[in-house]
Amino acid sequence: MSGVYGKFELANAQYSDNLCLMEVKVIDLQFQGRVGVIAAYLVQGRGTHVLIETGPESTREQLLAGLLEHGVRPEELAGVFVTHIHLDHAGAAGWFAEQGVPLFVHEKGSRHLVNPSRLVESARDVYGERFDALWGDMVPASAEFVHPLTDGAVTEIAGLRVEAIATPGHAFHHHAYRIGGALFAGDAAGARLDLTSYTSVTSAPPQFDLDYTLASIKRLRAVAPEILYLTHFGAVPNPLDHLTAYHDAVVMNAEFIRERMSEGFDPASLQVAYEAFQLEQALRHGLPRDDWDRYEVINGTAMCADGLRLYWEKQTGAES
Repeated sequence: MSGVYGKFELANAQYSDNLCLMEVKVIDLQFQGRVGVIAAYLVQGRGTHVLIETGPESTREQLLAGLLEHGVRPEELAGVFVTHIHLDHAGAAGWFAEQGVPLFVHEKGSRHLVNPSRLVESARDVYGERFDALWGDMVPASAEFVHPLTDGAVTEIAGLRVEAIATPGHAFHHHAYRIGGALFAGDAAGARLDLTSYTSVTSAPPQFDLDYTLASIKRLRAVAPEILYLTHFGAVPNPLDHLTAYHDAVVMNAEFIRERMSEGFDPASLQVAYEAFQLEQALRHGLPRDDWDRYEVINGTAMCADGLRLYWEKQTGAES
């Protein structure tokens, strides 16, 4: 569940918080049987813990096993924080509410935890017959256990001070969470599955917005974190360098799609061209070819090409 994965050292990490000394433990949810693609974070406070991200319902048993490995029963958690309500981040959140655990989420995403029917229906339209195997069901959360958060809201819990930082761009209902020197970025800082210099741009439709993404990256840099935690996947020990490189990657990849659109590429051709462009980048940055499919599982290039295309179409008023 945790420990060492590939080049990642997933050993316990300790940071000073304003209220107490905290410890962060990485739980690998082993999505679709693959290591190192979706993480949940168990943060130890004073006498209890909080959980950041739940992953999908399909990996809940793996998450519970990871909690037990660290001596934590789910009902003992002081709270669960999700960065946004996409299924790979919050699909299992409702189950924790059923156990009486408070859920903390962006105010614009809170209603989708209480009534996930629209979210699930939309995802079923995208994934079809693969939906259940990929994501599992999503349990509605009782409203009494759902705590909407606004930008800058500070939650003092388990002796910790958890600050919500609005980071739209990947989704408009996205928060990063700062606890002491640690910053949990969700999808606001991309996906980097190994300690290579390649980071995949998280530009899934329908809400990806280039301007908001770049502004959110700037805001995360201003926080000056000591360490950055990505849901996909793990700790980034050089966060400012990572965020600078991610900014440049977002600009470059968005421009690639814009240029291909100006050349008359249709949506299917854009997907093919973008995959080739990304694979070339990944290999140049040292990603082993056999690891490429892990990126495609969690942040598929066809999906990301669609998100970038839709953004540019909105800017120009064009129709696909």
